[in-house]
Amino acid sequence: MEIEYIYPDPDDKDLKKQIKQMQRENTLGCLVLGLFILGGLFLFLTMLPIILVVFGYSILFLSVYILYKAYLEDFVLTLIDKIKNR
Repeated sequence: MEIEYIYPDPDDKDLKKQIKQMQRENTLGCLVLGLFILGGLFLFLTMLPIILVVFGYSILFLSVYILYKAYLEDFVLTLIDKIKNR
């Protein structure tokens, strides 16, 4: 297998102009992407306390509900039945 290299003409001004244009576009694209990522990070960090508060209250509510179902439900139902039968 033979690899063929094509070398550009060193005096070709149009090629240098095209390469500089591509570098400029790539730099602009990277800057826009970086700005977008930093904006997303800012929004995420802004919403993080709210997310953590919601997450904490859901854990608290679920733990109380699970403890009630596991240990207190039978006691409460029998107590309600005793009060109704009086």
